[in-house]
Amino acid sequence: MTTLPSSLTGIFAHKQKSYKMVLTLAILDIMEEQKKQEVPVNLVRVRFLKLLQSRESQGQPVDAPPESVGQRWSQVQGFQINGLLQTPIKALKAILVHDSGKQTLRFTDELQAIWSESLVQQLREYANRELESYYQNQQPITTSLREHLAKVMSDYVAAKREPFTSHPLGTLVRNTIPQEIHRLPFIDQNLRIQGSVGMGNWATVPWVAIMDRRITETTQRGEYIVYLFAHDMSAVYLAFHQGVTVPTKELGKTEGYKYLRQKAEQIQSLVPLEEMHKDQNIQLTASGLGQDYQVSTVAYYRYDKDSLPSEEQLLADLRNVMENYKKYVEFSTMQQDEVERGNFPFTIAHLYLGQGILYYLYQNHPSEVPVQTLSSNPSSVLISGEQVKHPLERVRHIGRALQELKLLTIENNVFSLTDLGLQYGHCFQNDSTIWRINDLQVQLLRSIIEKDQKSTSLIGVLRQTIGLVQELQTFTLEQFIAPFMQLLGMGDSWGEVTQRNRAIFMLNWLGELRYVDKNGDSFSYINYEEQPQVEPLSVPEQLQAIQAFIKRKGFMYPDHLIENLYLSLKTKPFVILAGVSGTGKTKLVKLFAEALGATSSNQQFTLIPVRPDWSDPSDLLGYKDLSNQFRPGKLTEVLAEATRLANRNKPYFICLDEMNLARVEHYFSDLLSVLETQEWQGERIVTAPLIHRQSLTSEEDQRAYGDLHVPDNVYLIGTVNMDETTHPFSKKVLDRANTIEFNYINLGQYPGDEEEDSAPAITPVPNSFLRSEYLQLVDMYRDNRELVEGTTEKLVKINGILEDIHAHVGFRIRDAVCFYMLYNERFQLLEPDAAFDQQLLQKILPRVQGSSTAVKKVLLQLMKEALGRRIAVQELLDDASELYTPRSAIDGAKYPQSARKIAFMLRRLDEDGFTSYWLS
Repeated sequence: MTTLPSSLTGIFAHKQKSYKMVLTLAILDIMEEQKKQEVPVNLVRVRFLKLLQSRESQGQPVDAPPESVGQRWSQVQGFQINGLLQTPIKALKAILVHDSGKQTLRFTDELQAIWSESLVQQLREYANRELESYYQNQQPITTSLREHLAKVMSDYVAAKREPFTSHPLGTLVRNTIPQEIHRLPFIDQNLRIQGSVGMGNWATVPWVAIMDRRITETTQRGEYIVYLFAHDMSAVYLAFHQGVTVPTKELGKTEGYKYLRQKAEQIQSLVPLEEMHKDQNIQLTASGLGQDYQVSTVAYYRYDKDSLPSEEQLLADLRNVMENYKKYVEFSTMQQDEVERGNFPFTIAHLYLGQGILYYLYQNHPSEVPVQTLSSNPSSVLISGEQVKHPLERVRHIGRALQELKLLTIENNVFSLTDLGLQYGHCFQNDSTIWRINDLQVQLLRSIIEKDQKSTSLIGVLRQTIGLVQELQTFTLEQFIAPFMQLLGMGDSWGEVTQRNRAIFMLNWLGELRYVDKNGDSFSYINYEEQPQVEPLSVPEQLQAIQAFIKRKGFMYPDHLIENLYLSLKTKPFVILAGVSGTGKTKLVKLFAEALGATSSNQQFTLIPVRPDWSDPSDLLGYKDLSNQFRPGKLTEVLAEATRLANRNKPYFICLDEMNLARVEHYFSDLLSVLETQEWQGERIVTAPLIHRQSLTSEEDQRAYGDLHVPDNVYLIGTVNMDETTHPFSKKVLDRANTIEFNYINLGQYPGDEEEDSAPAITPVPNSFLRSEYLQLVDMYRDNRELVEGTTEKLVKINGILEDIHAHVGFRIRDAVCFYMLYNERFQLLEPDAAFDQQLLQKILPRVQGSSTAVKKVLLQLMKEALGRRIAVQELLDDASELYTPRSAIDGAKYPQSARKIAFMLRRLDEDGFTSYWLS
C-alpha cells in the first residue's frame, strides 16, 4: 500500500468546515471521469455541490449552507457558491494550482510526479475518513447547562456590587453558555446565540438568546428563544419570546403591546408548545420592564432556583422549545419568494443622489411627473444641476434604481411615488438638507431591504452584500472587490476599473444606509444591535463615582459642584465655568470627561485653547485655502468624528479654554445660532447644518463635512477668567448657557489618603446619561404641570424686578430653568430650594450690571428674594453695608449662594460705583 506523501498528510489538520475534504473528493471524481489531471472549475463546483446535496438528502450530517445563498443545499445553484468555493481552494493552495485564466484546477507538479491509482485511492480514503471524523466531532458532548444556570442565580446579586469589567460571571453568560448551547446536536450552527449581563453596567435581567437569522438577528424585534433570569435571581425562565423595542417604537406602547399579544396568540395557534406555560405570569422584575416581558412572551418554562431540574430535563425542555421554534420559523419563511441573484448595474456613486427626484415628486404629489419634466429641472432634481451633460439619461438611470428600491414607479416614462415613497417624502426635514439621507429615511430604507418579502433584484444584491460585509467585519477596498465580484458573478465580465468603481459605489451606499463605517482606508461592518435592557448605575451613584474618581486624582471641588455641572449639561449642552485663575476649571472638565470614559486618547475629549486674535468662526470651523480646498477646524473634526454612526452613543466633550480671550460673539456666533435650531429627528436631536454641502467644492469634502450639524452627543464647556485681559459676555451668550462660578476657594482642603484602587471602577457611559430629554416646555408640561407652574411663578416675580433695568428674561431661560428643576427632582440630587438657588445664580444674576440707583434697587429686591425675608429696601439704597458686613448677615438665607453673590455685587457697587456678576 502506498503511503501518503508528507505534503498530503496534514492538509485537513485545521478545519472549521467540511469544505476542504468535499472539494478534494470532487476534484478526484472529475479527474477520474475526465481522465485528465487538470479539470475545469465549473465541473468541480457542480460536483462539490452535488456531494453536499447528497449528504443532505440522505439525512447525513452536513454543514448548513451560508445564509446568503439558501437555507438548504437543495435550494442552492452552482453559480451561488463561486465565492464559497474560493475558501477551500485557497486553504489547499499547498497542494492545488488554480489557473484563474483557464479556470482550471490541478494538483501541484510535485504530486503529479508521483501520481498513481494507489495514491488516488489513499487520498480519497483519507478525505472520507477526515470528513466522517469532522462530523463525529460535531456530535454532542457532556454539557453543564444546569451548573451554569445555578452559578448565575447564586452569584449574580453579589456580582452586581463588584466591578463590571472582565468579571468572570460576564464571561460565563456572554461566552461559555452560548458556546455550550451551540455544541448541542439539535442546535443549528447558523443560529445566532448571544448572552448579556449589560452594556458597561450590570443589567437588571441578564439573558441568553437564541435567534434564527432568517427572522431576526436582534432581540429588539422578531421572535427568538431566551433564558431570562429574574431580577432577584429566584428563578430563570426558558421562553419563546418576542422583541419589544421595535414594535413599541414604531406603533407606540399601547398599539405595540396590542400587536405583541396578538402575535403571541397567533404563534400559540400555529405550533403545539406542549408542556409550556402560555399565560402572562412571567415575573422578572418589579420595575417598568416587567410588563414588556409579560406581553411579549409566547410560552415559557419556569425553573426555580431551589428546584432546578436535572441536566437531562433541561436539555429535553430546550429541545422541545427549539423544535417549536423551528416549526414557526419554517412557517414564517414558507411564503417568502426566494430572492434571485441580481446584478448591480447602477453607476450611481451615492444613494443620496436620488434625493432630488424623490423630493421633487413629493412636492408635486399626488401628481405624476413625466421624465421630461424632471430632466428639464436639473437644478432641482440633480445635485450637479445644470452641469449634467445628459440630464434625461441621468434621471432615467437614477429613477430605475429608486424603482428597484420600491420608492417610485415608472410607467410610460411617467414617475410617481409609491406608498413607501410617500412615507419617505414625509421624512424630509427641510429643503436645505435634502441631499442628506436623514435617520428616518435610513430606517425606512433599511426596513425595505431587511423585511420586505417581495424582493427586487437590487434589494437581493444589497441583502447578499450586507451578508458579505458582515462576514468580512473589517476590511479594505481591495479585500472587498474580489468576493463582491464573485457575489455578482461579474469577475470575468467587468474590467479592473469597472470592478473597483462598482465596489466603491456599493460601499458608499452601505455607508449611507449605516451598514458600513469608513475610517481611513478601512471599512467596518456596523452591527445595528439592540442596547440590551440594563439597569445602569443610578444618576446619584454615577455622580458619586465621578466625585470619587476626581478625589482619587488629588483634586477637591466645592460641594454639589459635580451635581450642578451634570444638571447644567443635561439641561443644555453648553456650560460656562467661571472663576479666578488657578481654581481648576479646565482640570474639572477633563476629569469629569475621563470619569465618564471620554479621554484625549479615544478622541472623546478635546481641549481647544482660544486665541486672542480669533475674530470669526473660521478659527473654529475651518476655511478654504487659496486652492479652494477646505481646511477643517478642530471643532469641525470633532463634530465629524462624533457624527459617525459607530460613535453616536458616546459622549464627546469639547473644552474651549479661556474662551473670552477673544470676543465670543465673533468666533462663536454661528455655533450659538445653530444650537437654537435643535429638533427631534426620530430618536435623535439634530440641528441645522453648520457647514452646507453646497459651500464645499470637492466630493471628498462634501462627503466628510457636507451638511455637518451639531450632534446630540457633543457637549461644549467653556472656561473663563474675568480680568482686564478678557472680554465680557453678551446676553446672547448668557441666555444659551448655564454659568457656573466657583470663586470661593478653601485652601485648607488637602488630598485624602485613599489608595489608588479605593474609588469605584469607572466605566464609559452611554450618551443617554447626559443627553437632553426635552427641547421645549411643551415636551414636559403635561406630566409635570405642578413643577413647571411653581417654577414659573418664581421666575415671573423675579422678572418683574428685572424689568426696571431691562434685564428680564424670555421663554428660553424659563424653559431651561424648568428643565433643570425637573431633572433635579427626578434624580434627587439637590434640595428644591438649592436647585433654584443655582439657577438664580447661573441664569439671572449674570445679566445684572451697571452703576445706577436702579441697578442697586434691583439687587436689593433680588436679595430680599434670596434671603426669603423682608428687608428695608429704601433705607438700604443709601448704605447696604449691613448686608455684606459681617458675612453672617446672610445666614439662614433661602438661596444662600445667590445671596452671597448679591452681597458681593452690592459691595462692589457701594465701593467702586459699578458692579457686575463678572468682577472678581
